[in-house]
Order: sequence, then C-alpha cells, then structure tokens
Amino acid sequence: HANREDWLNSAVEELRPSFSANGYTLPEAIRVSCALPSNAKRSGAIGECWADTQSGDNHYEVFISPTLAEPSRVFDVLIHELCHTAKGCMNHGINFQRLASAMLLVPAVSSFKATIQAPTFMSAYGSIIEGLGVYPHAPLDLSVRKTQGTRMLKAFCPSCGYTIRLTAKWAYDA
Repeated sequence: HANREDWLNSAVEELRPSFSANGYTLPEAIRVSCALPSNAKRSGAIGECWADTQSGDNHYEVFISPTLAEPSRVFDVLIHELCHTAKGCMNHGINFQRLASAMLLVPAVSSFKATIQAPTFMSAYGSIIEGLGVYPHAPLDLSVRKTQGTRMLKAFCPSCGYTIRLTAKWAYDA
C-alpha cells in the first residue's frame, strides 16, 4: 500500500464480509484516516468515529491514532470504530457490545469503551492482516512534544507585592 489510508481502506473492504456474516452491513460512505482523535490528549483515545450526520457529505469519519503502528492493533481499533458505523451502535450500548463481541473484541477493562482482541481474534483475522502487508507508518511519540510556555511577562509592585502579567508590547511601550 502506498500510504496508511490505502491500507486502512483496504482493511475496511476486507472486513465487510465479516460484518455481514454477523448481521450488520457497513455503510458505503466511510472515510478512514490516520489522525489524532479530538480528545486524545485528555482521554488517551486511540480511535474515533464521527456520525454521518456530522459530516457535510454524510460520510462516517473514522480516525485511527498515529501513535499506533502495529498492524494487528491498528486492525482491532479499526474494527471497534467500524462497529460504531453499524445501525444503532454509535454509542457503547448493548447493540455495540453485541456486535463488538461478535467481531471478536472484548472489553479492555470493565466496559466496551476500550476494547482489545479476544483470544480467537488472530485465528479469525490473522490472514487478512497478513494479506494487507506492512502498515506504512511509524508511531508518533506524543510524550516528547514540548508545551509552549507563556509569552506574558510577570510584573509586580515592590511595595505591596501586587502581581500582574502583561505582554511585552504593554511593558515596553511607554
């Protein structure tokens, strides 16, 4: 595959029969990208699915975190997010749980908000993952990203101790 999105789109097509075999049809209008989920920094999310009603052209938008690079993990996160595109499965309720279980995902902790591969996952999907080949991506390390410090200057009154922050423009424009 030339890039990550080609790999992910091929994976979606390979998964369509598995969803059908479990009584669910994946919508045709699905876009899959390698991108940081909107709340990844705060929640640690590694995948995200946006409903077709939120897209200007009625596509489901699925994002797989660029922190992932191991093909079988990318594949199981993709399955989790694709489960959300099935009718009645946008949340992590009972319909989602039934479908995710049928697709060989199990809760990572106590709920289906985060899932991992069931013990039989690789025997069911290993040949598909192998057939997709190398996931053309290297993991993004979010831990080394520097946070921007403030550009504000700290000023205080020497007699009363009152402290204020202000921009350099206001501090030096006199």
